[in-house]
Amino acid sequence: MKDHGIEVIRIAEFAWTIFEPEEGRFSFEFFDEFMELAKNAGMKVIFCTPTATLPAWLTDKYLEVLNCDIEGNPYHHGARRHYNYSSPIYRRLCANIVEQLALHYGQHPAVIGWQIDNELNCELNEFYGPAVDRDFNQWVQEKYKTLEALNQAWGTVFWNQTYTAWEQIHVPGKVVHNSNNPHQMLDYVRFVSDRARSFANIQSRILRQHIKPADFITTNGFFSYMDNHALTRESLDFYTYDSYPDFAFALCEDPLHSDDLNDRKWSKNLARMRSISPIFGIMEQQSGANGWNTRMEAPAPKPGQMTLWAMQSIAHGADFVSFFRWRTSVMGTEIYWHGILDYSGRDNRRLRELGQIRDKTKQLSEMAGAVYKGSFAALN
Repeated sequence: MKDHGIEVIRIAEFAWTIFEPEEGRFSFEFFDEFMELAKNAGMKVIFCTPTATLPAWLTDKYLEVLNCDIEGNPYHHGARRHYNYSSPIYRRLCANIVEQLALHYGQHPAVIGWQIDNELNCELNEFYGPAVDRDFNQWVQEKYKTLEALNQAWGTVFWNQTYTAWEQIHVPGKVVHNSNNPHQMLDYVRFVSDRARSFANIQSRILRQHIKPADFITTNGFFSYMDNHALTRESLDFYTYDSYPDFAFALCEDPLHSDDLNDRKWSKNLARMRSISPIFGIMEQQSGANGWNTRMEAPAPKPGQMTLWAMQSIAHGADFVSFFRWRTSVMGTEIYWHGILDYSGRDNRRLRELGQIRDKTKQLSEMAGAVYKGSFAALN
């Protein structure tokens, strides 16, 4: 890694069970050994809180933590992000594992920063189930104070939707034509954003208490149903973006032989990222073909495309670029989410290109660090 220009690695984002194999019993042996290796090698580490994937012992014991579909059917254990932000039990257990990690690794010399969770609101940005329903009802009461104010804001007089008791108000459910009250839906989106942000803030406040003053806090994304500007202000030092410019299979009939791939318009996403967080990084820069066992997302980058995408990110203001991933996983759900190295771990053209990117960024180093200042004038 170091020979090809990698100076920082990100770890532990899906490793909850390794740290807490049973509720309340913590083990740091594996990552203690790993962190010692990183320190001795002079490798810098971004440590992740592992709250995006729940342990099986947790979902088996506390069903309320599971997210549900709009009809109330809970999602099963076995993927990721199948929790909801509203469960008090889940928030408590997340706070506990984050505090344990911060206490144990917060002062480690190899750690330079922390990532909260992974891709908040990715996969699912709609939440249902008993815990969410109770939470939404309370959120609505705190916002409107009176039923009269709520009924007026939601225009409930139309179609006879007027509420006469707080107990009648629920998360928007399945209705005829799938056409919920639009004002209620807007509040629901705001509610989802608020709960995701408060979930991140719980972790951020814990980390601030125990990590080194110079270490940063970030998260990676960004996704919808989220006030990303507020999330950054409340909980982060800066935002990081996961950049996959070659997500082309959904856009082209023949992506392997098309000149109209998605990377041509990726600058829009990078510009949006810069508007949210003027200082930002790329936590995951695409380096291989991407897909799941159910579908493929993107072909492998052509020769030179890794360079194009990395330079595109840097040109749009990224202060940090991390390629995802180092080596393609040989097991699990992401076995088709390829990285720089293939399954064999042997040298290949993408590794050689990574070394070329290292050389180019060194040549550009004197130009790095520019600050863009926008200004405007308003004429009457």
